[in-house]
Amino acid sequence: MLEDSRDTMRDLRFVEKLLVEARAGRPFALATVLATRRSMPRAAGARLALLADGTFMGTIGGGRVEQMGEERLRAVLAGAEEPSLEWLTHAKTGMACGGDALVGVRLCTPGEQDFLEGLCDCLVAEKRFVLSEDWSDPAKPVMTLADVEELAADDPAANAEVPLWSEEARTYAEPMGPDPIAYIFGGGHVGCALAPVLASVGFRVVVYDDREEFSRPERFPAAERVICGDFLDLSNKVQVTRRDYAVVLTHGHAADIDVLERLARVRPAYVGCIGSRAKAAFAREELARRGVDKGWLDGIHLPIGERILAVTPAEIAVSIAAEMIRCRAELRPSDARPHAGK
Repeated sequence: MLEDSRDTMRDLRFVEKLLVEARAGRPFALATVLATRRSMPRAAGARLALLADGTFMGTIGGGRVEQMGEERLRAVLAGAEEPSLEWLTHAKTGMACGGDALVGVRLCTPGEQDFLEGLCDCLVAEKRFVLSEDWSDPAKPVMTLADVEELAADDPAANAEVPLWSEEARTYAEPMGPDPIAYIFGGGHVGCALAPVLASVGFRVVVYDDREEFSRPERFPAAERVICGDFLDLSNKVQVTRRDYAVVLTHGHAADIDVLERLARVRPAYVGCIGSRAKAAFAREELARRGVDKGWLDGIHLPIGERILAVTPAEIAVSIAAEMIRCRAELRPSDARPHAGK
């Protein structure tokens, strides 16, 4: 499961700014975390760019790693150093997290405008594809794009959910495409408070409610979509996948159970439902009676949220977001998890 896409090549905003530079004929330098070992602040795919006007955009993790990345970007952009591929080890950085990061630093010229335009087109189309980088010659790294359907069935990148680095071949492959969606089923007070919190930490938010007055787009400016529809008709309105997140906050026990029953058919990466322990027991009993698998029911976050004694809608929203952040982190491979907040 990929991490927050901000400041990566999956971030359309980030790529569009690089494209502006290329179209204007201005070169820029780009640093990329290609792989990590043990604990590091950012996982593979994180990017830091130095633009021609001297401003930095993005981050590869902060601290000494960031500082060393900035130093190398300045030197490459000024022509004082060649592009480089280097393991910034704990011995070099002295960072308390104790991990290592493989960082590639390269010069990007206006001649790469076509590549960046193609990348933007793929991101806008929300198609699944793979960005590959060949670092076999660190002085001349090459980036290419490939549709997932065009890759050989036995190509590891064809089904990868996280970036892949081959130390032997010195190649990098990053799965690209739309991030998972966090569906909020219920647009009441908690849903209204939760949407901007989730958006602020990198979740794509879609809100669904069966009441027109609670499903007005202006109530949820941070959401990508706001949908009004019957909870019994979810499959005709939204296509929830196994990669997505679902938060069930409807206006009553019956509707919550109806939504959970339909989510059980998909088994999203995260499912949480608001309610007391008494409600949790009742909901699980009713869903089991309807034939829902007990093992899946036991994995529902019900009651929802981290135990921070939350009371107000805003506090409950924070507790839910915290639980979802933890879930998102735990879905990553252990060597791709950041150390902060442990």
